[in-house]
Amino acid sequence: MRRCLILAYTLVGVYGACLGQSLPDQEVPVGTGFEKVLAFPAKLSRRLTEQQSLIEAKLERQTEKYLRKLQRQEAKMRRKLAKQDSALAASLNLGSDSLYDSWKQTLSGDSVATAQLPKNYSGKIDSMTTALNFLQRDPRLARLQGPQFEKLKNQYGQIGNQVNQTERLRQLVQERKALLKEKLANMPLGKTWNKYQKQAVYYQQQLEEYRQALQDPNMLEKKALEILTQVPAFRKFFDKYSVLGSMFRLPGQLEDMDPTALTNGLQTRDAVLSNITQRMGSTQAAQEAMSSGMQQGQAELESLKRKLDNALENGESLDMPGFKPNDQRTKSFFKRLELGTNLQTVRSNSFYPATSDFALSLGYKLNKKSVIGIGASYKMGWGQDIQHIKITHQGMGIRTFLDMKIKKSFWLTGGGEWNYREPFEDLAILKSVNQWQQSVLFGIQKKQQLGKYKSTISVLYDALWQRQLPKGQPLLFRVGYNLK
Repeated sequence: MRRCLILAYTLVGVYGACLGQSLPDQEVPVGTGFEKVLAFPAKLSRRLTEQQSLIEAKLERQTEKYLRKLQRQEAKMRRKLAKQDSALAASLNLGSDSLYDSWKQTLSGDSVATAQLPKNYSGKIDSMTTALNFLQRDPRLARLQGPQFEKLKNQYGQIGNQVNQTERLRQLVQERKALLKEKLANMPLGKTWNKYQKQAVYYQQQLEEYRQALQDPNMLEKKALEILTQVPAFRKFFDKYSVLGSMFRLPGQLEDMDPTALTNGLQTRDAVLSNITQRMGSTQAAQEAMSSGMQQGQAELESLKRKLDNALENGESLDMPGFKPNDQRTKSFFKRLELGTNLQTVRSNSFYPATSDFALSLGYKLNKKSVIGIGASYKMGWGQDIQHIKITHQGMGIRTFLDMKIKKSFWLTGGGEWNYREPFEDLAILKSVNQWQQSVLFGIQKKQQLGKYKSTISVLYDALWQRQLPKGQPLLFRVGYNLK
């Protein structure tokens, strides 16, 4: 929030310049809002430095890990292939140290090497670089400019290089896999080749995650762009001078453009039809050829669309049909954790007052369809009825659970629980867990996205309810939220 306020001060100063409001020429007193404006580039620069260092370290570590695995699989293929075709094994440089060392050099950051990398468009980098260029044009913001401002622009260039590096590594792995697939198609390499392909898929998945992380704007950048886009002068500047504006004709560019220039170099429908008629001999033959071609094209397109939809729906890799990669495997341990809460209320009986269980759970995502975890609950007593309300510490519980997705938002859930259902004064009761009431639960859970969080509704059956003393409830109803 504090950073957003600082940014707001910054942009207020900028908009004053854009809208013709004069900024005072005299020295700005220390502690004023504009003094915070002057600190904006340094704060954003520190944030970018932290992001770059963190992602660069992770990228180098993961690249070393995956390339080592790919190299080992190639070495195994080389040993198998040498018994059948030693010349082919030698020509492919399977498991070559020099080959994989050259891939690692892509991360070296050498200026000559990075200049040769493929250029990939990044909306974040384009928008922020254009915004900085826009701010730099106003002479009344001279105090906002200087070495720190140039450093900030250079940092966005470095982020662009990191994005290009991840894309180049992805291309290298893809090209290598395509080459080996072509050359080794008829070779009985079995599981070794399949393992190589799977490692390549996971590495490309990891690279994609880092690329998205580099291009995802932080809160400070989002707020800056959100406010700047409200300034007409900036929108016009972006349309003309951004990379996106140079690639496409954006609305702001049409004001100073001759409309007839839009059709220059484009063929009309009549010209295309005339050209086809000359080749086919008659207008009817040309129309039949076009109609037939369109039908074939639409059929091929529909076939490809169905295959793509089926692969995406089943979670299959497009590079390796039939293989469903685990989308959680490339995520860090903490990103696979899922924090949740739920609430359960049980009515009173002759033994116990009405109670509410407030539970906190921590799940670990095995994959996108399975979550395993543990939890703990606190039982609060409310008394026997509405006329005799009395809040008591009525017990506590320990839980384990396993959730498995069935279809869409419905999950199969189950687990074991140990509940202590007596008032307690301290946690010494944990020493005798074997005396707690045991439950084995299974049922259906529905997870529904609500804003940033997911709401959960569970209906559970307790398989041990008749063995409990006193007997518990066979059916339990719980509601809650997954916070992460």
